[in-house]
Amino acid sequence: MIRCTDMGIAVGAAAAKAKDLCIDNRVIYTVGAAARVSGLLDADVIFGILLSVTGKNIFFDRR
Repeated sequence: MIRCTDMGIAVGAAAAKAKDLCIDNRVIYTVGAAARVSGLLDADVIFGILLSVTGKNIFFDRR
C-alpha cells in the first residue's frame, strides 16, 4: 500500500510540474489498465498522464 501511495504522490507531482510548465494534463487510470491488459507494460500499477500543448484545454472543453 505504501508503494501505491508513493506512486500517487509521484504522479501528482508530475502533473503539477506539467501545470507549472503550462502543459494541460489529466491523469487517467484506465489508460494504464489498458496498457497492462494488452501486455504493453509489465507492472502491478500503471497510470497514464495525457498531455496537451494546444491553444485550448482539450480536457475541459465540453463542446
